[in-house]
Amino acid sequence: MTELLIVSRPRGRIFKWIGGGIYKEYLDPVSGSKSDSVDNILYSDTSFYEDKLYSATSPKHESFTTADKQNLALERVRIEMRRVGSPTGTLYVELWDGDGSSKIADIGSKDVSTISTDWTWYDFVPSSKIKLDPSTTYRIYMRYDGGDSSNYIGLAYYDSIGRYGMEICFKFVDVTLRVDLDFIYSGTGERRLDASTTGGAVTKITANGQDAGTDLTKEEKIPQADNYSIVFTFDSVSNSYTFTASIQRYLYYAKTSITLDDLDVSEAHLQEIEFGGDGGVLRIDDSPDSDIVGSANETIQFTDILAPFRKLEWISGGGEVLILGVE
Repeated sequence: MTELLIVSRPRGRIFKWIGGGIYKEYLDPVSGSKSDSVDNILYSDTSFYEDKLYSATSPKHESFTTADKQNLALERVRIEMRRVGSPTGTLYVELWDGDGSSKIADIGSKDVSTISTDWTWYDFVPSSKIKLDPSTTYRIYMRYDGGDSSNYIGLAYYDSIGRYGMEICFKFVDVTLRVDLDFIYSGTGERRLDASTTGGAVTKITANGQDAGTDLTKEEKIPQADNYSIVFTFDSVSNSYTFTASIQRYLYYAKTSITLDDLDVSEAHLQEIEFGGDGGVLRIDDSPDSDIVGSANETIQFTDILAPFRKLEWISGGGEVLILGVE
Protein backbone atom coordinates (compact mmCIF):
# COMPACT_ATOMS: atom_id res chain seq x y z
CA MET A 1 0.00 0.00 0.00
CA THR A 2 3.01 2.31 0.32
CA GLU A 3 6.19 2.99 -1.62
CA LEU A 4 9.59 4.44 -0.66
CA LEU A 5 9.54 4.56 3.12
CA ILE A 6 11.99 7.14 4.49
CA VAL A 7 12.51 7.92 8.18
CA SER A 8 12.47 11.71 8.43
CA ARG A 9 12.08 12.57 12.09
CA PRO A 10 11.20 10.88 15.41
CA ARG A 11 7.60 9.61 15.27
CA GLY A 12 7.26 10.95 11.71
CA ARG A 13 7.52 9.19 8.39
CA ILE A 14 7.36 10.30 4.78
CA PHE A 15 5.31 8.09 2.45
CA LYS A 16 5.10 8.18 -1.33
CA TRP A 17 1.66 6.93 -2.38
CA ILE A 18 1.14 6.20 -6.07
CA GLY A 19 -2.43 5.56 -7.15
CA GLY A 20 -5.31 6.22 -9.48
CA GLY A 21 -4.22 3.95 -12.34
CA ILE A 22 -0.63 5.12 -12.82
CA TYR A 23 1.99 3.21 -14.85
CA LYS A 24 5.67 3.49 -13.95
CA GLU A 25 8.47 2.07 -16.09
CA TYR A 26 10.58 -0.53 -14.32
CA LEU A 27 14.21 -0.76 -15.45
CA ASP A 28 15.17 -0.78 -19.14
CA PRO A 29 13.39 -2.69 -21.93
CA VAL A 30 14.45 -6.25 -22.76
CA SER A 31 14.85 -7.10 -26.46
CA GLY A 32 15.25 -10.10 -28.74
CA SER A 33 15.53 -10.68 -32.47
CA LYS A 34 15.45 -13.39 -35.12
CA SER A 35 16.17 -13.35 -38.85
CA ASP A 36 16.15 -15.66 -41.86
CA SER A 37 15.91 -15.55 -45.64
CA VAL A 38 15.32 -17.80 -48.63
CA ASP A 39 15.70 -17.21 -52.36
CA ASN A 40 12.63 -16.94 -54.54
CA ILE A 41 12.72 -19.06 -57.70
CA LEU A 42 12.58 -17.18 -61.01
CA TYR A 43 12.40 -18.95 -64.36
CA SER A 44 13.00 -16.40 -67.10
CA ASP A 45 15.19 -15.72 -70.11
CA THR A 46 15.49 -13.31 -73.02
CA SER A 47 13.60 -15.33 -75.63
CA PHE A 48 10.75 -17.81 -75.44
CA TYR A 49 8.02 -19.42 -77.49
CA GLU A 50 4.31 -19.65 -76.79
CA ASP A 51 2.74 -22.79 -75.35
CA LYS A 52 -1.03 -22.87 -75.84
CA LEU A 53 -3.35 -23.64 -72.93
CA TYR A 54 -7.03 -24.52 -73.60
CA SER A 55 -9.51 -27.34 -73.07
CA ALA A 56 -8.04 -29.79 -75.54
CA THR A 57 -4.56 -29.55 -74.02
CA SER A 58 -3.40 -31.09 -70.78
CA PRO A 59 -2.84 -28.81 -67.78
CA LYS A 60 0.67 -27.35 -67.86
CA HIS A 61 2.95 -27.59 -64.87
CA GLU A 62 6.26 -26.40 -63.52
CA SER A 63 8.23 -28.22 -60.80
CA PHE A 64 10.31 -26.67 -58.04
CA THR A 65 12.15 -27.82 -54.93
CA THR A 66 12.11 -25.90 -51.67
CA ALA A 67 15.22 -24.91 -49.75
CA ASP A 68 16.20 -26.75 -46.58
CA LYS A 69 14.27 -24.28 -44.42
CA GLN A 70 11.63 -24.68 -41.75
CA ASN A 71 8.40 -22.62 -41.60
CA LEU A 72 8.26 -21.98 -45.34
CA ALA A 73 5.00 -21.09 -47.08
CA LEU A 74 4.01 -20.17 -50.62
CA GLU A 75 3.62 -16.39 -50.78
CA ARG A 76 2.58 -16.02 -54.44
CA VAL A 77 3.18 -17.32 -57.95
CA ARG A 78 3.82 -14.99 -60.90
CA ILE A 79 3.21 -16.32 -64.41
CA GLU A 80 4.05 -14.73 -67.77
CA MET A 81 1.12 -15.11 -70.17
CA ARG A 82 -1.15 -13.48 -72.70
CA ARG A 83 -4.66 -13.91 -74.15
CA VAL A 84 -5.14 -14.89 -77.80
CA GLY A 85 -8.52 -14.51 -79.48
CA SER A 86 -11.60 -14.31 -77.24
CA PRO A 87 -11.40 -17.14 -74.70
CA THR A 88 -13.87 -17.20 -71.80
CA GLY A 89 -13.84 -18.99 -68.47
CA THR A 90 -11.38 -19.29 -65.63
CA LEU A 91 -7.69 -20.09 -65.38
CA TYR A 92 -6.77 -22.04 -62.24
CA VAL A 93 -3.34 -22.22 -60.60
CA GLU A 94 -2.84 -25.09 -58.15
CA LEU A 95 -0.17 -26.68 -55.96
CA TRP A 96 0.37 -30.44 -56.37
CA ASP A 97 2.81 -32.94 -54.94
CA GLY A 98 6.04 -33.69 -56.76
CA ASP A 99 4.77 -36.50 -58.97
CA GLY A 100 1.44 -34.86 -59.78
CA SER A 101 -0.65 -37.53 -58.05
CA SER A 102 -2.39 -35.32 -55.48
CA LYS A 103 -3.52 -31.71 -55.35
CA ILE A 104 -2.42 -29.94 -52.18
CA ALA A 105 -4.05 -26.50 -52.43
CA ASP A 106 -5.58 -23.88 -54.70
CA ILE A 107 -3.21 -20.97 -55.28
CA GLY A 108 -5.47 -18.65 -57.26
CA SER A 109 -7.59 -18.14 -60.34
CA LYS A 110 -8.28 -15.53 -62.98
CA ASP A 111 -11.03 -14.68 -65.46
CA VAL A 112 -9.25 -15.27 -68.77
CA SER A 113 -11.13 -12.44 -70.50
CA THR A 114 -9.23 -9.97 -68.26
CA ILE A 115 -5.81 -11.20 -69.36
CA SER A 116 -3.96 -8.80 -71.65
CA THR A 117 -3.24 -9.60 -75.27
CA ASP A 118 0.33 -8.44 -74.58
CA TRP A 119 2.79 -10.59 -72.66
CA THR A 120 2.28 -9.73 -69.00
CA TRP A 121 3.29 -11.12 -65.61
CA TYR A 122 0.29 -11.95 -63.38
CA ASP A 123 0.28 -12.63 -59.64
CA PHE A 124 -1.65 -15.49 -58.05
CA VAL A 125 -1.82 -15.11 -54.27
CA PRO A 126 -3.21 -17.83 -51.96
CA SER A 127 -6.12 -16.77 -49.75
CA SER A 128 -4.71 -18.77 -46.81
CA LYS A 129 -1.37 -20.14 -45.67
CA ILE A 130 0.09 -22.91 -47.83
CA LYS A 131 2.87 -24.44 -45.76
CA LEU A 132 5.73 -26.20 -47.52
CA ASP A 133 8.13 -28.86 -46.30
CA PRO A 134 11.88 -28.28 -46.53
CA SER A 135 13.88 -29.86 -49.37
CA THR A 136 10.69 -31.09 -51.06
CA THR A 137 9.65 -31.08 -54.72
CA TYR A 138 6.24 -29.69 -55.73
CA ARG A 139 4.40 -28.86 -58.95
CA ILE A 140 2.59 -25.67 -59.96
CA TYR A 141 -0.29 -26.63 -62.26
CA MET A 142 -1.91 -24.17 -64.70
CA ARG A 143 -5.33 -25.38 -65.87
CA TYR A 144 -7.85 -23.83 -68.29
CA ASP A 145 -10.77 -25.97 -69.44
CA GLY A 146 -12.24 -23.57 -72.00
CA GLY A 147 -11.23 -22.03 -75.33
CA ASP A 148 -9.89 -23.70 -78.45
CA SER A 149 -6.89 -23.55 -80.77
CA SER A 150 -7.82 -20.01 -81.84
CA ASN A 151 -8.96 -18.75 -78.46
CA TYR A 152 -6.50 -19.69 -75.75
CA ILE A 153 -4.06 -18.57 -73.07
CA GLY A 154 -0.47 -18.34 -74.23
CA LEU A 155 2.17 -19.35 -71.69
CA ALA A 156 5.75 -18.17 -72.11
CA TYR A 157 8.11 -21.16 -72.32
CA TYR A 158 11.88 -20.61 -72.21
CA ASP A 159 13.35 -23.43 -74.26
CA SER A 160 16.92 -22.58 -73.27
CA ILE A 161 16.19 -23.41 -69.63
CA GLY A 162 13.27 -25.76 -70.21
CA ARG A 163 10.93 -23.78 -67.97
CA TYR A 164 7.71 -21.80 -68.13
CA GLY A 165 7.99 -18.09 -67.40
CA MET A 166 7.30 -18.19 -63.69
CA GLU A 167 8.41 -16.76 -60.36
CA ILE A 168 7.67 -18.73 -57.20
CA CYS A 169 7.82 -16.54 -54.09
CA PHE A 170 8.07 -17.71 -50.50
CA LYS A 171 7.54 -16.37 -47.00
CA PHE A 172 7.98 -17.69 -43.46
CA VAL A 173 4.95 -18.49 -41.28
CA ASP A 174 4.32 -19.53 -37.68
CA VAL A 175 7.86 -18.57 -36.66
CA THR A 176 8.42 -18.15 -32.92
CA LEU A 177 10.73 -15.88 -30.95
CA ARG A 178 11.09 -16.33 -27.20
CA VAL A 179 12.23 -13.50 -24.94
CA ASP A 180 12.99 -14.29 -21.28
CA LEU A 181 13.14 -11.57 -18.64
CA ASP A 182 13.29 -11.06 -14.88
CA PHE A 183 10.74 -8.94 -13.03
CA ILE A 184 11.78 -9.32 -9.42
CA TYR A 185 9.83 -6.73 -7.43
CA SER A 186 8.17 -6.51 -4.02
CA GLY A 187 5.66 -3.73 -3.42
CA THR A 188 2.14 -2.56 -4.10
CA GLY A 189 2.49 -2.14 -7.87
CA GLU A 190 1.11 -4.80 -10.20
CA ARG A 191 3.51 -6.14 -12.82
CA ARG A 192 2.59 -5.29 -16.40
CA LEU A 193 4.39 -5.72 -19.74
CA ASP A 194 4.24 -3.72 -22.96
CA ALA A 195 5.69 -5.24 -26.14
CA SER A 196 6.54 -3.62 -29.47
CA THR A 197 7.65 -5.51 -32.58
CA THR A 198 9.00 -4.86 -36.07
CA GLY A 199 9.69 -7.02 -39.10
CA GLY A 200 6.74 -9.41 -39.16
CA ALA A 201 3.00 -9.86 -38.73
CA VAL A 202 2.36 -11.10 -35.19
CA THR A 203 -0.32 -13.80 -34.99
CA LYS A 204 -0.04 -14.70 -31.29
CA ILE A 205 1.74 -13.71 -28.07
CA THR A 206 1.87 -15.72 -24.87
CA ALA A 207 3.14 -14.58 -21.46
CA ASN A 208 4.12 -17.54 -19.27
CA GLY A 209 1.73 -19.63 -21.34
CA GLN A 210 -1.20 -17.21 -21.11
CA ASP A 211 -2.60 -16.15 -24.50
CA ALA A 212 -2.34 -12.37 -24.94
CA GLY A 213 -3.75 -12.27 -28.47
CA THR A 214 -1.78 -10.41 -31.13
CA ASP A 215 -0.48 -7.64 -28.88
CA LEU A 216 0.72 -7.28 -25.31
CA THR A 217 0.11 -3.89 -23.72
CA LYS A 218 0.57 -2.50 -20.24
CA GLU A 219 -3.22 -2.24 -19.91
CA GLU A 220 -3.57 -6.05 -19.91
CA LYS A 221 -3.44 -8.19 -16.77
CA ILE A 222 -0.73 -10.85 -16.80
CA PRO A 223 0.25 -13.60 -14.36
CA GLN A 224 2.25 -12.10 -11.49
CA ALA A 225 5.70 -13.70 -11.48
CA ASP A 226 9.37 -12.90 -10.93
CA ASN A 227 10.34 -14.31 -14.34
CA TYR A 228 8.58 -14.26 -17.70
CA SER A 229 8.88 -16.12 -20.98
CA ILE A 230 7.22 -14.15 -23.76
CA VAL A 231 6.71 -16.10 -26.99
CA PHE A 232 5.90 -14.25 -30.22
CA THR A 233 4.45 -16.16 -33.17
CA PHE A 234 4.68 -14.28 -36.46
CA ASP A 235 4.62 -14.46 -40.25
CA SER A 236 7.03 -12.67 -42.54
CA VAL A 237 5.67 -10.57 -45.38
CA SER A 238 8.33 -11.66 -47.88
CA ASN A 239 11.11 -14.18 -48.37
CA SER A 240 13.36 -12.54 -45.76
CA TYR A 241 12.84 -10.99 -42.37
CA THR A 242 14.53 -9.56 -39.30
CA PHE A 243 11.99 -9.71 -36.51
CA THR A 244 12.66 -7.75 -33.31
CA ALA A 245 10.69 -7.52 -30.09
CA SER A 246 11.18 -5.07 -27.24
CA ILE A 247 9.43 -5.50 -23.90
CA GLN A 248 9.09 -2.68 -21.37
CA ARG A 249 8.32 -3.62 -17.79
CA TYR A 250 5.77 -1.49 -15.94
CA LEU A 251 4.42 -1.22 -12.42
CA TYR A 252 0.72 -0.42 -12.32
CA TYR A 253 -0.71 1.33 -9.27
CA ALA A 254 -4.46 0.83 -9.38
CA LYS A 255 -5.45 1.75 -5.81
CA THR A 256 -7.61 4.89 -5.83
CA SER A 257 -7.87 5.70 -2.10
CA ILE A 258 -5.83 5.59 1.09
CA THR A 259 -6.69 6.20 4.78
CA LEU A 260 -4.95 6.70 8.11
CA ASP A 261 -5.56 3.03 8.84
CA ASP A 262 -3.81 2.05 5.61
CA LEU A 263 -0.84 4.17 6.60
CA ASP A 264 -0.98 2.97 10.22
CA VAL A 265 -0.48 6.49 11.59
CA SER A 266 -2.50 8.77 13.86
CA GLU A 267 -2.08 11.91 11.73
CA ALA A 268 -1.28 12.52 8.06
CA HIS A 269 -0.49 15.70 6.13
CA LEU A 270 -0.08 16.39 2.43
CA GLN A 271 3.42 17.43 1.40
CA GLU A 272 3.29 17.30 -2.41
CA ILE A 273 1.06 16.13 -5.25
CA GLU A 274 2.51 15.25 -8.65
CA PHE A 275 -0.30 14.67 -11.14
CA GLY A 276 0.09 12.12 -13.92
CA GLY A 277 0.01 12.64 -17.66
CA ASP A 278 -3.79 12.97 -17.68
CA GLY A 279 -4.04 15.31 -14.70
CA GLY A 280 -6.70 14.43 -12.18
CA VAL A 281 -8.87 15.26 -9.19
CA LEU A 282 -7.76 14.32 -5.66
CA ARG A 283 -10.52 14.43 -3.03
CA ILE A 284 -9.80 14.98 0.68
CA ASP A 285 -11.97 13.34 3.37
CA ASP A 286 -14.84 12.57 0.99
CA SER A 287 -15.60 16.27 0.60
CA PRO A 288 -16.12 17.61 -2.95
CA ASP A 289 -15.42 21.08 -1.55
CA SER A 290 -11.88 19.90 -0.81
CA ASP A 291 -11.12 18.58 -4.29
CA ILE A 292 -7.66 19.43 -5.59
CA VAL A 293 -7.62 19.66 -9.37
CA GLY A 294 -4.37 19.36 -11.31
CA SER A 295 -3.45 19.47 -14.97
CA ALA A 296 -1.17 17.03 -16.76
CA ASN A 297 2.15 16.57 -14.93
CA GLU A 298 1.42 19.50 -12.61
CA THR A 299 3.09 19.55 -9.16
CA ILE A 300 1.51 21.17 -6.11
CA GLN A 301 3.58 21.56 -2.94
CA PHE A 302 2.35 22.23 0.60
CA THR A 303 5.37 23.85 2.23
CA ASP A 304 3.94 26.74 4.21
CA ILE A 305 0.59 25.32 5.23
CA LEU A 306 -0.65 22.22 7.00
CA ALA A 307 -2.95 20.04 4.92
CA PRO A 308 -4.20 17.27 7.23
CA PHE A 309 -6.42 14.46 6.02
CA ARG A 310 -8.04 11.21 7.11
CA LYS A 311 -8.63 9.90 3.59
CA LEU A 312 -7.36 10.65 0.08
CA GLU A 313 -9.17 9.48 -3.04
CA TRP A 314 -8.46 9.89 -6.72
CA ILE A 315 -11.81 10.82 -8.27
CA SER A 316 -10.22 10.93 -11.73
CA GLY A 317 -6.73 10.57 -13.06
CA GLY A 318 -3.90 9.73 -10.69
CA GLY A 319 -0.40 10.54 -9.61
CA GLU A 320 2.12 10.51 -6.78
CA VAL A 321 1.46 11.98 -3.35
CA LEU A 322 4.07 12.67 -0.66
CA ILE A 323 2.59 12.27 2.81
CA LEU A 324 3.94 13.11 6.27
CA GLY A 325 2.57 10.56 8.71
CA VAL A 326 2.79 10.94 12.48
CA GLU A 327 2.59 7.84 14.64
